Amino acid sequence: MSETHKAIESVRKVRFNSIWLVPLIALSVAAWMLYQNWSSQGPMITLIAANADGLEMGKTKLKSRNVDVGRVVDIRLSDDYQNAIIQVRMNEGTQQMLKDDAQFWVVKPRVGKEGVSGLGTLLSGPYIDMTPGLDGEQQSKFRLLNQPPLSTENEGVRIMLSSLEGAKLDVGSLVHFRGYEVGYIEKVGFDSEQEAITYRVVIRSPYDALVSSNVQFWMTPGFRLNSSASGFEMRLDSLETLFSGGISFGLPKGKQEDAPVKDMATFRLYESREEAINNRYEDVLNYVFLFDNNISGLMPGAAVEYRGIRIGTVLDVPYKGVSLSELASLETPVLPVRARIEPQRLNFLDPDGVVTMDKWEAFIEDRIAHGLRANLMISNYLNAAKVISLDYVEDPEPAKWRRYDGHFIFPTAPDTFANIETKVSRILDNLAEVPLAQTFNQLGNTMEEANETLRELQSLSASVTQLLNKPETQQLPADLVGTINELNLTLESYQANGQIGRPLRENMISLGRALNELQPLLRQLRENPNTLIFDRQPKTDMVPKAAK
Repeated sequence: MSETHKAIESVRKVRFNSIWLVPLIALSVAAWMLYQNWSSQGPMITLIAANADGLEMGKTKLKSRNVDVGRVVDIRLSDDYQNAIIQVRMNEGTQQMLKDDAQFWVVKPRVGKEGVSGLGTLLSGPYIDMTPGLDGEQQSKFRLLNQPPLSTENEGVRIMLSSLEGAKLDVGSLVHFRGYEVGYIEKVGFDSEQEAITYRVVIRSPYDALVSSNVQFWMTPGFRLNSSASGFEMRLDSLETLFSGGISFGLPKGKQEDAPVKDMATFRLYESREEAINNRYEDVLNYVFLFDNNISGLMPGAAVEYRGIRIGTVLDVPYKGVSLSELASLETPVLPVRARIEPQRLNFLDPDGVVTMDKWEAFIEDRIAHGLRANLMISNYLNAAKVISLDYVEDPEPAKWRRYDGHFIFPTAPDTFANIETKVSRILDNLAEVPLAQTFNQLGNTMEEANETLRELQSLSASVTQLLNKPETQQLPADLVGTINELNLTLESYQANGQIGRPLRENMISLGRALNELQPLLRQLRENPNTLIFDRQPKTDMVPKAAK
């Protein structure tokens, strides 16, 4: 073979075969896709949760404002088996969302105070939602919340409420102003020193301008049945607060709006709107009332009235600030009740329009000297609720105490009901002193004498009839015969079966029977005079059931 042919064969052997382009192109495309996938991935974050209920690896999405921003890639238990560790691969460009204040929670069907939410996950399954972080450093590990966080949009002002009574409200309970939702409870705590439940409340903007230093806050239970001196009251608030309750606030009547408060201002939370209204008065005169009769039916919060006008509020029944050992040493056992008189309720009586406490105290002292006394009065006979009534008494007894055990004492007088009972008892005592046995004996003798008289009249009537039937009598003048006939008819009417005698006899018998039936009642009234008003057997006290 010539050298020329050898060279040609050598060139043919080193020539590139085009079939190798296919795998090279496929390898290049795969490398480019891997690079694109690696470069489009965001950071990997770790979520720590109490459990991974409803979450699936490779399927559960992470969303923010309903936009996909990541996906769950791994779920495992922590080293101590106490938590679930959820690995989430974020999308590219989401690094700025992962700051300290970012929040994550699982969205699934829920029924709560805010209503029904998450119904869309019934078909698609649960997913993880988040609110992007705004402040702090970028983080890669977060705690998964057990429930969705409360809305933080348009927040206005945060205030602190302190409740000394009433049931606890839950986080998320709504705050209303005249029935309109303006905020919510953000946090619930307990102050062990004051033994009070504390609430941190958020009032959204622009309603935060309604909260000034003069407003009052009170609880608004969904359903309430109240019995007081004013009667029975049933109130149903909005359906949102029917089961969980809520809080309302408003400006007391007569108060002027002040500048809006700053964050974390403190207010007292009253149990009801009525209690808030009764506590809007700042200038008060405290008195202790010493009652020597039954105070059952008088409750804290009841009214102190002057001729039907409310001028104060009952505070403590009974009042423990007075030494009971000292009260027990008195001649007449008394029960102390503390109440206050609120002159601001009567500021219309002041011509100057200014309430001066010294002036009001001197005025009340002068009225007491002129016979102003306090007594208990039943305001509602359906539930026997009582109030303290102030009124003038004729010829009142001098006040025994003006100050006792360091307290101002308001003189009292027996209540009206006690006076009625005393009068009834006197009437029954006088009735018991009547000689009923002697009266019954005399009445029996009178009835026997009446029967004897009727028998004599009957015999006389028969004699007259015989006289008229004789021939000699027939010859008497016609006038005399007519007179005798009329006399005979009159005598017959007085007989036992006559028109007058028979009703008289029946009435006498009925009177005797009624007097015999009246004897047991009179005997019972003589032994227990109060049975005319009260039941024969006293009702036992009801034992309240223990709270569940």
